[in-house]
Order: sequence, then structure tokens, then C-alpha cells
Amino acid sequence: MLSISVGGQPLADFSQPLMMLADCHRRIEHFLDVLYRLVDRFGECPLSEEARGALEKSLAYFQQAAPRHTADEEESLFPRMRHSENAAIHAALAELERLEADHRRADSLHDRINAIGQHWLQSGLLSPTDRDELQTLLAELSSIYADHIRLEEERVFVLAAQMLSAEALREIGVEMQQRRSLPKAQPQH
Repeated sequence: MLSISVGGQPLADFSQPLMMLADCHRRIEHFLDVLYRLVDRFGECPLSEEARGALEKSLAYFQQAAPRHTADEEESLFPRMRHSENAAIHAALAELERLEADHRRADSLHDRINAIGQHWLQSGLLSPTDRDELQTLLAELSSIYADHIRLEEERVFVLAAQMLSAEALREIGVEMQQRRSLPKAQPQH
């Protein structure tokens, strides 16, 4: 597995959109791990200042950056794969639908995790009920992401790299860059 500096420079740039998507997967795994460790360490005691910062950063990542990653796939990569004339890509279309369903379920889990996390930040303590729910939500989310990331990196991204033209990949990179240059939307509750 690649080692990344979360919050630092990505391993790839917009000229390598598939590698950027994989880089984002490493960040997803990192921030899930941070949330797990925070619940394990501070689930029954007050948050330290360092833990508070890690919780804020993790929640913000999943509320701001993760939706861009989903848009990168659903608005840029998957449509181009669906429009390809390649038979191998057409065989993978059912997998794209499963990945989109995973995105919807993950979004729902992230919303609930964020609500519990924000309450935790406000109160400084995690109730036993919230701790148990958070552990359950994180376990489900981790399971979804493990299969999801494996499918994307071992099948979908490989097919995309083989079958999409250099121009299509360039366009995907441009769209990804444009998504990140837009002003951050305010969270809607």
C-alpha cells in the first residue's frame, strides 16, 4: 500500500486522474482509521485538544472532499465508460451501478457519523449510545469501502486506463480540477 502524507501533496496530479482517484481512496482509508482510533481511545473519556482537531479534520474531509470524489466518478469517469464502445466496459456496467449504490449508502452513513461527531465536538464527550452507534456505522462504512475500493482499483480503473482515450482521461482530469476550484458549499442540514 502506498504511503501518503494526508493534508500534504497528493501522489498524482490532474494529468493522472485515475491515480488521483486511488490517492483519494488512501485518504478515505486514513480518515476512517482516524475515526476508529478516536472512538477506541476517547469513546469513554473527554476529547484531548489533539483528538478534537483530528475529529474535526476527519469529519470535514468526509463532508467536503469525499463528495467531490464521488462526483469525479459519477459525473466524469462512469459516464465516459458507459458511452464507450468497448465490450469489456459494457460487461462492467453492472459493477458501475453497484458502485453508485455504494456511494448512496456511504453518503447516508457519513451524514449520521457527522451528526454524532458534531455532537461529540460540542459536548466533548461521547455517550455510550452514540459510541455504540458510531462503532456500528464505522464498521458498516469500512466494509462498504473495502469492497468498493477493491472493485474500483482492481477492475474499473484498470478497464478505464486500458479503454478510455488519452483525450477522455485528460477531460476527466480537467473536470476534477474544476470541481476543486469551485467555492466550498456550505453544509446543508
